[in-house]
Amino acid sequence: LFVMSYCPFGTQMEKGILPVVELLGDKIDFTVKFCDYAMHGKKELDEQLLQYCIQEEQNDKFIDYLKCFLKEGKSDECIKEVEIDEAKLNTCIGIADARYKVSENYEDKSTWKGAYPTFNIYKEDVDKYGVSGSPTLVINGVTALTNRDPASLLDAICTVSYTHLRAHETRHDL
Repeated sequence: LFVMSYCPFGTQMEKGILPVVELLGDKIDFTVKFCDYAMHGKKELDEQLLQYCIQEEQNDKFIDYLKCFLKEGKSDECIKEVEIDEAKLNTCIGIADARYKVSENYEDKSTWKGAYPTFNIYKEDVDKYGVSGSPTLVINGVTALTNRDPASLLDAICTVSYTHLRAHETRHDL
């Protein structure tokens, strides 16, 4: 799921998909990724670095963190509530920021995408799937158009997954 961390449509999709992710458990390989630009300023870049690092290094706490963040957007409280290792988080944020030049590109407006600062951590996937905005849901390589409620999202995931599975079986039978 490609979003911007403060996009109202992206957060609506996240709220809709979290119950589906919890329902499907280990039957789904779910990742929140971020668009290659941020429309909500420096706070969005910072939150996306934070979420990226939690998902990368403390993944077992990511869904709980995201559920907490989606309630009121209070990162500091959620970090404490979910018991995120802050030293590990801060180290990761520093490394990711330097590697992907998030802060550096924020300061250099020549790197911006129009009026918006870039966020290039998932740039390769953004380009691969033609992601142009938040939210964009990609299921098994297919961009899915769906409503943002849990039932619609579950239906989309199951439909695309079933279609993908059947196509693979058909090719395999040849």
